[in-house]
Amino acid sequence: MAKKKTRETASRSTSARPGQQLIAMVRISNTILQCTELDDILASITRELSSLIEFDRSDIALYVPEKNALVLRHIHKGDKRSTKYGENREIPMDETNVIGWAAVHKKLIVRTDIKEDKRFVEIVSEEKLQSDVIVPLIAREKLIGTLNVGSRRKNFFSGTDLEIIENCAKLACVAVEHALLLKEAKELGEKYKALQKSANDLIILINPNTGKLMEINNKAESALGLKRENVESKSFFDLFAEEDQYQARRDFINVLSQKSTSFVDRRMITSDGGVIYVDINASLVQLEGGVSIQTIIHDVSQRKMLEQQIIRQNKNLQDINKKLKELDEMKTEFLARITHELKTPLSIILAYSESLRHADLPAEEQEKFLDVIDEQGQSLLSLIDNLLDLSNLEISTTMLNVTLGHLHDVIRSIWPQVERSARAKDISISFQPGYDIPVTYLDNKRILQVLSCLVNNAIKFTDSGRSIEVRTKVDDGEIWVEVADTGEGIPAEKIPGIFDTFHQIDGSISRRWGGMGIGLAMAKHIIDLHGGKIWVESEVGMGSIFTFSLPVEVGSDFLPELYRGEQAIPVEEELFESRDSDVSAGSDAEKSPASPDNTIEEALIPDTGSQESS
Repeated sequence: MAKKKTRETASRSTSARPGQQLIAMVRISNTILQCTELDDILASITRELSSLIEFDRSDIALYVPEKNALVLRHIHKGDKRSTKYGENREIPMDETNVIGWAAVHKKLIVRTDIKEDKRFVEIVSEEKLQSDVIVPLIAREKLIGTLNVGSRRKNFFSGTDLEIIENCAKLACVAVEHALLLKEAKELGEKYKALQKSANDLIILINPNTGKLMEINNKAESALGLKRENVESKSFFDLFAEEDQYQARRDFINVLSQKSTSFVDRRMITSDGGVIYVDINASLVQLEGGVSIQTIIHDVSQRKMLEQQIIRQNKNLQDINKKLKELDEMKTEFLARITHELKTPLSIILAYSESLRHADLPAEEQEKFLDVIDEQGQSLLSLIDNLLDLSNLEISTTMLNVTLGHLHDVIRSIWPQVERSARAKDISISFQPGYDIPVTYLDNKRILQVLSCLVNNAIKFTDSGRSIEVRTKVDDGEIWVEVADTGEGIPAEKIPGIFDTFHQIDGSISRRWGGMGIGLAMAKHIIDLHGGKIWVESEVGMGSIFTFSLPVEVGSDFLPELYRGEQAIPVEEELFESRDSDVSAGSDAEKSPASPDNTIEEALIPDTGSQESS
């Protein structure tokens, strides 16, 4: 009777028929592979194993690396009402217990009679198990734990049972590897998304077939002013200005053909019309939905701005260096010129003085020698006055001595001197006064300097037998004074710098005419202070017309306190009827009107260089 019962028990413990086994294994594998969490997989193994073989208890000893120990989990019992002993019990990772031994050696172990096997200390003695099977679970060559199946009967598990248990263990290992891969992929995906979202570069995914945007990161959203919810309606080419879209399409084609994947110094536009400079690295990436273009875009606007600043600074430095060279050349030329200008009259004075000292000359000859010495002394004095006038270029409006005056009086005060100079060169000079020229506020001395400069320059650069004309008129609320000569004229390329300090058309010390090159610069400065303008019209071979204008009405801040609130006063025609007639070089100098308050001797600049100086 006992033997019969043992055979029945053995019969019950045998596995199901092969066809049923296969169906059950397929079901178990499907169930396990659907699980993505380790605990779910291990729980499914112990649960589903009961449909294939009989046992009293199954569980998983899960390896915990932090503790270097195993912990009992997922206990499944044939009798669901019985107590699950040992849940979460910690098992030492050593050979003192059967589970620890299987884990350490990574080998399957079968005990047919637990009581007779004295090698190990029992971990769950409460269950009173008589036989058991311990299978290590290994995935990626790492220990996951052990699958433990036990029975309260000796020698209970057959060879088929062992094969089923081993196959379930292998299925569990495959499922665990699958779950770990999914978990790692998920973690990598989350890390990639986190990196993508928080990256300092703009990251954009593009549909290679349509060029439409698929996804953007936070940086692209903020830098370009895009909205993630409607990004898919936007084309990649829309991110570029219209004139740059052709280049963007060429870049796109190069990426698709993999001819080129890096592009520098591209311009992208933001939603508010701003421009950012970028470097683009693109690549084809395989995603779940197919191939996409991933672009990593680095904003180089700051670098571009610095480059442009450096270019501008280099240009400024080059300009400054050029100006410094010009100033150095100007200084050298000026020193050579002033040496020449000083040496010539001094040599004449010394020569004539020596002759007077040692030669026995008649009184008439002595008088001529003294005249020459006086003339050259005056030339030196004029030259020194010119040098002193350099400092006058710093005068301001507040330093002007402004009074109510008439330009015709200023012109007449200079006329005796310019008349003599013109007659000496056989030049015809005339004054054509305009009518209804009003009186206005001006500094007589400074305007006299301007007129002396323009007229004397005209005489200097006009050949004998030709003519000079001084004219006045009122034009659009301004008083115009024109000095027209029939001299050599000025080349067009020299006109823009004609009013610059030390400017001369011929700068060599051997040039035909003297002069320091400050007269026209001084004239322009004075006219600017009066609120007027000065300019020149010239044609080579035909002569030049130098014109300056003064405003008829001036601002109150220009006037001395005594005159503020007043305006220019039109002059009655009868008052100047006898004076506003043509005055030519043939008229009697003694009949010319008297000088204004500031005399010719105080302000005259007889040698300033006109067309060759400014």
